[in-house]
Amino acid sequence: MKNLISAIETRDGQRLSELAQPQNKPTSINAYAEKLVDMLFDNLIQIFPASKHTVFSNRDDISATKRQWVLAFIENKITTIEQLKAGMSIARQQESDFWPSCGKFIGWCREGMMQSMGLPSVCEVMDEMKRYSNMEWRYPSIESFPWSSDIMYLIVPEARSRMTQYNLSDKDVRDFIRKQLIVYYQQIQDGRVIPPIRPLIGRNQRGISTSELIDKDGKYRIIGQEVLKEIRARISIRDN
Repeated sequence: MKNLISAIETRDGQRLSELAQPQNKPTSINAYAEKLVDMLFDNLIQIFPASKHTVFSNRDDISATKRQWVLAFIENKITTIEQLKAGMSIARQQESDFWPSCGKFIGWCREGMMQSMGLPSVCEVMDEMKRYSNMEWRYPSIESFPWSSDIMYLIVPEARSRMTQYNLSDKDVRDFIRKQLIVYYQQIQDGRVIPPIRPLIGRNQRGISTSELIDKDGKYRIIGQEVLKEIRARISIRDN
């Protein structure tokens, strides 16, 4: 067990991979790695009790399942106790009684670690994008907008640009934001600093449009947004 903990704490992927390899029997995994996964699975079973009658109803499949989880952790760089604790923290917030897939739990590990690093959630980025869409016209440049954090400045304009350029759905935008958050999460994990907001040299500021000159206080813009919101609500009711 000491060898396993040492490998985890030092993020020794090669050693962990060796521990996860099957021995003589194809359905068995190394005893060290098995203890780690056993500990994790014991905790998850308490949170997702329905798994006793679904995932773990057939004992012949358990060893193979555990081996796949260990290998998936190594491949996705989930190799520290802190990451597993972060995943368990998100797992305890779930309302479902059913066992999560390995990929979902890895996502929870990342999400929990992102929260501990101070990175925003996908929902928080979406809220910031709505605020930016409603208020962007008031500011001469992207950099002058009052972003809630540097990471918002790096993600939101690109997400909004892709949404309008490629006509992305809400799900597509959320997927893009999630991927961007993972990129910056890995960047922090590697010890690199997220760049701060700084004006781009030689960048031209956006000029004032005719509509902005006429509607200086934004009154008509707000009225237009309310009308559009009403139309969308009617279409939604009709479609349902």
